[in-house]
Amino acid sequence: MWFLGIVVFVLFSYAAPAYSQQCLHGSSEDAAQKARRQAGLTLVRAINTAEANEGMWKAKKYLPLADLALDLTKAEGFEPQFTTDGKSYSLLLKDTTDPCHFVYSTNQNGVIFRGYPIDLDVLPVVNPAKK
Repeated sequence: MWFLGIVVFVLFSYAAPAYSQQCLHGSSEDAAQKARRQAGLTLVRAINTAEANEGMWKAKKYLPLADLALDLTKAEGFEPQFTTDGKSYSLLLKDTTDPCHFVYSTNQNGVIFRGYPIDLDVLPVVNPAKK
């Protein structure tokens, strides 16, 4: 019986680091991660603006990301997942370096959301201007 206890202890000892990883954009976010997160937000805003100006205003439809005059590399470590049918679009911008899977999301309505998977209890980043 004691052998089983040791095996369980060893297994949890190796698994614990995976569960104890710190989210990059939570309450303990450092300056470098804040700058990366802000770059991601800036990119999402730029995509919304480009879709409004280049897409709907000029082309009369929402365009694929490749057709927009944007530098998608400005948000280091963030990967866009974008889809459009011309009448609407959906964007998910995921931080591929964050072990907690931080994302921004938006669509043709222009509202930007930030979030984490539902199974994580992550304290949000607080906007100091709104304290």
